[in-house]
Amino acid sequence: MPPLLRRILLAPIPRLIWTLAIAFVLGWLLRRIAPSIMAYPNVAFAGAARNAVLAFVVFALGLWLFERKLPSQAGLAPWRAVPDTFRGFVIGAALLTAVTGLLALAGSYRILGWAVLPEGTSRAYLFGKMTLMFLAVGIFEELVSRGIIFRQLEQAIGTWLAMAISALLFGLGHRNNPGATWVSSVAIAVEAGALLAAAYVATRSLWLPIGIHWAWNLFEGPVWGSLVSGNEIGVLARASFPGPTFLTGGGFGPEAGLPAIVLGTALGVAFMAVAIRRNQIVTPQWMHWVAGRLRGQGPEPVAPEPTPAVPPPTA
Repeated sequence: MPPLLRRILLAPIPRLIWTLAIAFVLGWLLRRIAPSIMAYPNVAFAGAARNAVLAFVVFALGLWLFERKLPSQAGLAPWRAVPDTFRGFVIGAALLTAVTGLLALAGSYRILGWAVLPEGTSRAYLFGKMTLMFLAVGIFEELVSRGIIFRQLEQAIGTWLAMAISALLFGLGHRNNPGATWVSSVAIAVEAGALLAAAYVATRSLWLPIGIHWAWNLFEGPVWGSLVSGNEIGVLARASFPGPTFLTGGGFGPEAGLPAIVLGTALGVAFMAVAIRRNQIVTPQWMHWVAGRLRGQGPEPVAPEPTPAVPPPTA
């Protein structure tokens, strides 16, 4: 293959297209080879686990075929799995607990008692199942949204534009959820899509946003009894949410409410401040070239590619 053609076909945007094509082909094959596996709903444990495995296969194949990289070189370093996921989990749990606390202070959250469970199950079993299911959901959505879409867009158009576009796509991806409105789509884009991308940019580790996403869903629904993106998944608390929709999020849940928007946005801004301080912002070479020409100068120097930010050791 001529070098110029290869360079065009393996540029970031084409790579994104080829990777999404791999996902389509694998899904098409599975629907014909194992239709029972593909029949599981996304909100069931089996469906979430299937999605997580498929996302990892697509992510790994796309990296190897089009970039000659391993997952460990693109945010999934095995040695960072436990510490980064744990940090993310603590951050996500604290964030949703703070959101729920603000709603309670405003009189828009009340615990009514224990959640009603389906017959034939126990609270411990169901909570364990939901914990694993939401871990799978976090892996799937972060590999697709941040590992594939955001990462390729960032290489093509830079960190800031990639964050805006991928966050918008993330919000639109929740548009068909129960109780969704345009307000909930914008809220998810700002407070979650941008926040999770910022967490990745600050650390260059996908494990941190996976942990945040995991705890976000787990604490919002099974722990505090809220709707999770319009889905009712109560395990521990049974709660009510009196008050205006702009606070409670209405039929979509607290994710579409003002407390979640404010706190999620503030946390995203904090992550971006860390990313800037660590020099983790990507500006493609063509942007440097354009900026230099607009100033009537030569192209600006290109910053080195960001590397995973490792927190300093503690005593």
